[in-house]
Amino acid sequence: MAPAADKISISGFRSEAVLPKIAQPYFLTFMLKLCQRFRHIEYDLFYRAEKFSSLQIDTIRDLVYLRYNIYDDCEQALQLARQNAPTLRTLIIFISSVSDFLHLIRDTGGNFTQYPCLRTLELRNDTPLDISYYVSITPLRSKQAMASLPAFVGATPFPGLRRLRIQIDYPFSDDVLFRGNAATLEYLDLQLFHTLIGRIRKYKVFTPDSHPKLQYVKIRQIDDDEVHNFATTEAYMRFALSIAPHAQVREIEDLPLNAKFPLFQALFVDVPDIQILELSTIRLHFWNIVLLVKSLPNLTYLHTQPPSFGQIPKSVSVRELPKYVLSRHALASERLQRWHFGYTIEYRPNEVARCVLLLALLCLNFKYINPIYYYDETFTSHLKRMTEMQGFSEHSQRFLTFMDEC
Repeated sequence: MAPAADKISISGFRSEAVLPKIAQPYFLTFMLKLCQRFRHIEYDLFYRAEKFSSLQIDTIRDLVYLRYNIYDDCEQALQLARQNAPTLRTLIIFISSVSDFLHLIRDTGGNFTQYPCLRTLELRNDTPLDISYYVSITPLRSKQAMASLPAFVGATPFPGLRRLRIQIDYPFSDDVLFRGNAATLEYLDLQLFHTLIGRIRKYKVFTPDSHPKLQYVKIRQIDDDEVHNFATTEAYMRFALSIAPHAQVREIEDLPLNAKFPLFQALFVDVPDIQILELSTIRLHFWNIVLLVKSLPNLTYLHTQPPSFGQIPKSVSVRELPKYVLSRHALASERLQRWHFGYTIEYRPNEVARCVLLLALLCLNFKYINPIYYYDETFTSHLKRMTEMQGFSEHSQRFLTFMDEC
């Protein structure tokens, strides 16, 4: 039976009606025999714990890849991870109770577990919408419960980690998750729960030169209330940018940047190495985009919401905009090549077209926007009409080059 195969993915079974009770033991036996042969295992099943209580997993060893999404079956998932800790290189694990993550590095007897070969770790507590009817998620813990969590003094459970994604309320009372991998970490994706923010600050996890290989940083808030952990939105942004200031790829979600953008512009000046900036949930005015691009001399790719143009001085007409923009900003960037903005029903094609053409004047290597926009006849007609407008037509060669390259 496929002797060369080393990977198995098991998914489905969203309700008891799919697999009758009489058939469950046969399925469990079949699955166990399958799993004993493979080193890459993906479980994506929607049973509760009792459905797998009879599945003996002691013989499943030497795994290098484990993605475990069996909901409400925490102990078995944790046992499977711990017994394969010496060989695992990738671990993506969903657990419905955040506190159970503690047992990822400590078994029920209190013994510490290290994952010396692990390179990718994802800790998830999100509930897919299609199974929310079948399972419930333990809510975030109180401050009193967090204060009682045990510390792991001196432990380094993930010493060679390269990719870390935390989508849970931080389950440890100290910095144990970040310990020992500062020299190897390359990719970081954090949801800023209050507890995680506190641990990072208290233990000074990220200092300017602490993570030399960390090049991709994604920061996400879980809801608006979390921003209130900071005195101001500026403090939130300052915290987000303080993590690996030399990172070349940075993704920041859900921050209201337009209102006080000059404050944020000053913060971006301190992270000049950014080459790719993802602000996919943030809508900026054209003028703020220009300031942002000028602040990041190495930026080659920018992702935002569809832009609005912002206010134009009353003394400047639309046809005078190219001259006005060039007189104020000259060459904004020599490196920016791509500007991606999401296609949403709120976008105004005339404003987007104006922003795109003016940015093309300021960034001579700017070549690409979303291809989907060129299937929008309203947008393309605005684009063409504007290039023929007086004031814009003087730069027709640049616009033609830009549109040809797109």
